Parts: sequence; structure tokens; C-alpha cells
Amino acid sequence: MRTFATLRPDVEAVLQRCGAGTYDLILIDLDGDWVRAVFPSQEEAESAADDIGVPLHQGWDDPHLARRMNTSDPWNEPGGHRRAL
Repeated sequence: MRTFATLRPDVEAVLQRCGAGTYDLILIDLDGDWVRAVFPSQEEAESAADDIGVPLHQGWDDPHLARRMNTSDPWNEPGGHRRAL
């Protein structure tokens, strides 16, 4: 995640609960590319975002983040790359 944030422009983070006791930390760059990591607690995810030095948002309350994430659709673009199989 640190490499993604270092090499990409204008990266921001979104924190969301993804299970009974786990949290997603999603980093989104200006082009809509993103990476995701799962943490065992909210505090650890917040600490990771702080260590990386990116602005952190609690959930998807800010509509510009959802628009940013939907900018890139590599699954449907000719020659697009797939994130994982």
C-alpha cells in the first residue's frame, strides 16, 4: 500500500467495516485505480493510513470518492488489466 500511495497521484483512503471484526482500508488514486487491505481492527487500519500519510475518510460519505473509484473500469476496457482472479 505504501508503494501505491508513493507512486500514484493524489491518493486518498476509505475505511469501512467488512466483517464482524475486520475493516477494509481502500486507497484510491486520481485515475480511479485502487488497492485494498483488510485489518483486524479499526485502530490498525487508521494507523496504517496515518503511517502512509494519506487523507482518511470514514465510509463513502464523500461523493467525490465514489466518482473517483468509478472512473476506471479495467474489466470492461479493451486491453484493461484485471485486479485479481
